[in-house]
Parts: sequence; C-alpha cells; structure tokens
Amino acid sequence: MSRNQKNTGFRLRNHLSFLPLFRKHHRSVDLPAYYIGKWNFTDDLNGRIHVLQITEPLDVLIDGRKLPGKIVHLDEKELLFLDNYGYHLRVDLSEHKPISLFDEADNQVYPVTRCETLQTNDPASEK
Repeated sequence: MSRNQKNTGFRLRNHLSFLPLFRKHHRSVDLPAYYIGKWNFTDDLNGRIHVLQITEPLDVLIDGRKLPGKIVHLDEKELLFLDNYGYHLRVDLSEHKPISLFDEADNQVYPVTRCETLQTNDPASEK
C-alpha cells in the first residue's frame, strides 16, 4: 500500500473510545463569559478611576457609555474591539480573568481589577 492511500482497516482507537484515554477531547468553553463584568482601571495621567464594562451581548462600555464599534477577535487570551475611529481596545486574559486593557489610541496598557461593589447615589445604601 502506498503512503497516499488511506488505511481503512481495523483501528483499535475506534473500538476503545469508551475509555477516557481514547476519547477525543472537546471542551465546550464559553469564552465570552470570561470577559463579561465590570473592571476598574486608573488613568495615570489624571489619576481618574474608570469602569470598563463588558455586557452579555458583548457591548463595551467605559464609565457607563457604550462605545461605538465591534468585537473583531475573541479567544482564550484576548478580546479585541475596533472602535469607529479605527483604534483597537484589547482586553487581555490570564487564568480566565481580565488582567489588562490596552488602548491603541493612547498607546497605554492599564491593569484592570474586578469591581467589587456597585457604587450608588442612594443614601439608604450607605447605612
């Protein structure tokens, strides 16, 4: 039999697929879920703390304002958002958690931390 011909004979793997060793590994990963949430980052130029929010339908908001644009790439390492001006925002993951935001327009990388609590202006919530 030549190298170009397929061997269609008996394959042990096909008959032992019930064993964990011989199973094909298909992980169903919900990649967007890693990015969804609210994240703080600080602008070092003015010291202001901003909130990056990524919603369930993968809208990107900064300080509560939806950014016009679209997500052009999403994988287990990064989410890449292209705004209407042609600049990218990149959210980097490590261990399934966002760790930084790169803003191409400012050429800056901002470390991000998950927002622990929601800030409200309700005086009753301050008691």
